Amino acid sequence: MKTRTFTGSLLLAALVAAPAMAQSNTNQGTINNAGSSNEQSVRRSLATVPVAPTGLGLQLGGGVTGFSRQGARDLFGTGGDWDVRAVLGTDSFIGAELAYVGSAREINAAGVTGNAALLGNGAEAVARANLPLSVGALRVEPFLFGGVGWTYYNIANSNANTSNIKDGVNALTIPFGAGVGLGYAHFIVDARFTYRAVFDDKLVPTTGSDSQDLQNWSGGLTLGYEL
Repeated sequence: MKTRTFTGSLLLAALVAAPAMAQSNTNQGTINNAGSSNEQSVRRSLATVPVAPTGLGLQLGGGVTGFSRQGARDLFGTGGDWDVRAVLGTDSFIGAELAYVGSAREINAAGVTGNAALLGNGAEAVARANLPLSVGALRVEPFLFGGVGWTYYNIANSNANTSNIKDGVNALTIPFGAGVGLGYAHFIVDARFTYRAVFDDKLVPTTGSDSQDLQNWSGGLTLGYEL
């Protein structure tokens, strides 16, 4: 009698558990199928991306900038920067940018009077490596970039300058960095960090032929429109 009762209990438990196990397997299969479908969708999306520059966008942005070496930071404060960019290759693995870049920093040096500021105006040309990913109607695009540029630094709004800072100099720059862009319809938003190595920077002579190192960084946002 006990054997029959035990056997009956096992059969009842199996009947109850079977639908739950089937439902669990179905749910797991659905999740696996969804993950596989998303992965295949991303692969198909990347498979259709051209390598050569495709797509043209115009962007306008701004952010914050500062010098990275302590000697320059003692003389000039952290400031703001702004840029206007033409981006070729918004929809491809390889792209390029041409940009006007401007900046302004407060001058803290003795001998410079008035509401003085150090202005920077220049141009940059960089190459880009993009990874355009599609998430529905949204495009997510991480990118790396690097190139060459030129900046003219000059003192503005100064009543007098008796410091060793020159009134104006040219400098060669090597900008490089990384960012991520978001695109929806024809609109573009990107965030980026840029580091600039600076050469032939004779703005603040020190001893002999040396001068303060003007390497700098910037971070900001740009808004744009894809043509």
